[in-house]
Amino acid sequence: MAEFRLPPTTKPKFRFHRMQKDDLVWEKLEKDTDQWEESIRTREVYDAVGNFILKYKQAPAEAMHVAIRGGYNTVYRLEYKDGSSVIMRVPIKDVVSFPEERVLYEVATTRYVAAHTTIPVPHIYHHGTAAENPTGLGPFIIMDYIDHDDNMCVALLDPNTPKAERPVLNPNITEEKLEFLYGQMANILLQLSTLRFPRIGSLVEKKDENSISVEGRPLIGNMNCIAVHTNIPENMLPSQTYASSDEWYRALSDMHMAQLVFQHNDAVDDKEDALDKYVARQLSRNLATEGRLVPALSESDGEFRLFSEDFRPSNVLLDEDQRVVGVIDWEFAYAAPAQFSFDPPWWLLIHDPEYWTGGYSEWLKAYEPRLQTFLRVLEAEERKMAATDLAEKLNAISLTGSGKTEPPLSQRMRESWEKRTWMLNYAARKSWAFDFLWWRFLDESFFGPNEKQDHQARLALLSEPQRKAMEPFVERKMKERGNRQMIKWDEKDAADRLAEVLV
Repeated sequence: MAEFRLPPTTKPKFRFHRMQKDDLVWEKLEKDTDQWEESIRTREVYDAVGNFILKYKQAPAEAMHVAIRGGYNTVYRLEYKDGSSVIMRVPIKDVVSFPEERVLYEVATTRYVAAHTTIPVPHIYHHGTAAENPTGLGPFIIMDYIDHDDNMCVALLDPNTPKAERPVLNPNITEEKLEFLYGQMANILLQLSTLRFPRIGSLVEKKDENSISVEGRPLIGNMNCIAVHTNIPENMLPSQTYASSDEWYRALSDMHMAQLVFQHNDAVDDKEDALDKYVARQLSRNLATEGRLVPALSESDGEFRLFSEDFRPSNVLLDEDQRVVGVIDWEFAYAAPAQFSFDPPWWLLIHDPEYWTGGYSEWLKAYEPRLQTFLRVLEAEERKMAATDLAEKLNAISLTGSGKTEPPLSQRMRESWEKRTWMLNYAARKSWAFDFLWWRFLDESFFGPNEKQDHQARLALLSEPQRKAMEPFVERKMKERGNRQMIKWDEKDAADRLAEVLV
């Protein structure tokens, strides 16, 4: 397996950038969501929600707060006279794909984390499908509201960042404060890394058996984005659990191709860009088929770990002393390849690397010193865990705890950073960040020098069927560029279209 070290003489091609999502979809989504939000903020809806919550926590009520809209959910909060609160959370219409499935998985994950770690999570009173929600708001979760002073993101960010810009880590934060906050995040990651499962997939609660196990497909954030921005039929996306990391990497690679095929608008800039994106995805698929995308530092298949894609400072709640009192939003958590847990967390700078001013190279420079701080506090948390024998207790209750000795998480993260394995995994999970990472960093790690860092030097690596499918594919993407519209795909037509390139 090649190590992902930066080639010393690479010259970035400035035309490569983060791929854009469909702008027409964004416009319609904003309009439809605003209309939906207006319809669910009526007095009648608030009364219905309040009465529904009271069925599951009966106590004198004080007030119903104004509904708050987050990235994926709208939250209704009922406050009681004793000062406590209960919320009902519902997925935002059209923004969230497969909402009932996601609710099911999040509930199971939250309850599993509560049972097998000391991570503070909300207590869940009840959940159900849209048909089981008398308010008409869709699938729902009714849970305790965790009283908090702020979230970790606010404690870490630069207070001078304009509101219109993405938040970024405060460059003047003291090392003492950073270590205190990072240390709490490290403890949570360390506990999550001890939870192991026999397959890749989402957790499902079996009420009749009083158990939680991997029964659902791994419903990840990228699948949600693909469904929203391409209108792809559901049967074109993964629909099963996976027994090996190789299988999951192949599925991830196929999703990258599906995203490019079905995103009608803003997918490519010109013919050269279409060729670059097509060739990159075919090369990635070939590597996945050959089993070459699974990093050498990964564990053997059969031991997968709970990995939360949405675990980040904004979802970690703090009290007035900046101590963690709750971790929320487990909707994109699933049993994943162990190497995902071994990657250094992208959120150390708060800002996503693909949006960083100056690109990934500048992000790497800013990230490196913060990573060293994080690894230092992670090592301290590992020593604490060893001293209290918490690791042994957690392994004893995990689904596949083997009791074998393994390198500490801090060592795994150092290896992932030094070998650039994290780049491979990050690109595998994110279709819209894939192309720049592939041509700027990953391509030469697998296939050697590529002076122009584009498709031209790699055409000979494609199979004959892949080269044959390339020209009609590119012609179609060029036609789409001149015909901006939103497509509703028929299942058979979509299956035929995808089969043309999955060769």
